[in-house]
Amino acid sequence: MKGPDNNTQWWLGVAELLAQGMHHGAVKLKRVHLSIADESFRVLDAIPATRPGSRLVRVCHHGIARVSYDSVSLAGRVIAEGAASAGARLAMRRQDMTET
Repeated sequence: MKGPDNNTQWWLGVAELLAQGMHHGAVKLKRVHLSIADESFRVLDAIPATRPGSRLVRVCHHGIARVSYDSVSLAGRVIAEGAASAGARLAMRRQDMTET
């Protein structure tokens, strides 16, 4: 296939690939980030004087981190689905043009 449709299809593929990478990267980074943070919070939790404050900070930290990474992950999924949908519409339009 040649022409502008081929170029559009290629860019939609690139967008979908990058969006999938964004989604999966956010999921993996969230796991690593929370795991590393838990190590520090475990140390603070072992000290009676810092335990109450560290538990509150841990809950806030983990909540904010989850919302942040989940937002990036959701954005990646939405972009990937949008690119896939646009590619499907483009393919249907191309098929309609060849049938007539």
